[in-house]
Amino acid sequence: MVQTPIDLTPWTLFEEDALPFFFNRVSESFRLQLHQHDFMELAYIDEGSGFHYVEEDVMQVAKNDLFILPIGVSHVFRPTSPQPNHPLIVYNCIFRPERLAEELASFPGIGSLAAAMQLLRIQPGGGSIWHRLRDHDGQIGAWFQLAYREYMQRRPGYIARLYSLFLELAVMLERHLQGEGHSADLARGMNDSLNMAVQYMDLHFAEPLTARQLAEACRMSERHFHRLFKSQLGCTFTSYVQNKRIEKSCSLLAHTRQSIQEIVQQVGYQDMKYFLIIFKKKTGFTPSEYRRLNALQPRSASAGNG
Repeated sequence: MVQTPIDLTPWTLFEEDALPFFFNRVSESFRLQLHQHDFMELAYIDEGSGFHYVEEDVMQVAKNDLFILPIGVSHVFRPTSPQPNHPLIVYNCIFRPERLAEELASFPGIGSLAAAMQLLRIQPGGGSIWHRLRDHDGQIGAWFQLAYREYMQRRPGYIARLYSLFLELAVMLERHLQGEGHSADLARGMNDSLNMAVQYMDLHFAEPLTARQLAEACRMSERHFHRLFKSQLGCTFTSYVQNKRIEKSCSLLAHTRQSIQEIVQQVGYQDMKYFLIIFKKKTGFTPSEYRRLNALQPRSASAGNG
């Protein structure tokens, strides 16, 4: 039986600067072959669906799947179809674990994140075991979106921000592994009713939402719901929904070519005039100005490592 050779993708292809990180967002195709890395890779499915070939396994993948791929694990993504209307869009974060282990060793509290650091192989022990996690509450997806934007835009302080974001990811993974994260709480029924309401809002912000609807679901009065919401989150119910919708519209303006009218409807607004008022209030720009200033271009045609 003839075995297909497995290519090695070296870190040197992505070592553009002194950072131990590299981020990209790619549309997977059938061109890339089964390959291994000499670096760690975090791969997050942002859009679409397809298949992931990892070692001897083949599995269907969809939005919100996260894969943690150690050094030496062979894999490749494939979209469902070669047709452009069936994309598979993946965020990638690749890094050198030994470099991070050295640079983060003295960070306060790092010892309490032992499980996550082991998972990310920046602590000794274990073998080359890959992991698949499901981002039920969208927090990891939001992390990739923010980290990618920081990496691409490179505004003042971006290096410190990227390191802090990596530590934030480690905290999220630790809580997930220990069964203390939002997604685990949801699986157990979520005793904290406000967290349940907020999680629902994070997932359904583009749908019609009312405080009365969520207050009833939380079995509390609407007045108490408003008071508790403001005290716990630091903003009103209405402002929170607006922020989520504007955040999503900013992402669509920066990453897609959808028209502003299409984006307005996709994020849950029906009145264009009202959307424009809220968008300008929240961002300081009109949608057209924001798109012109923030539209991201791929850094390298060879960056499709995932």
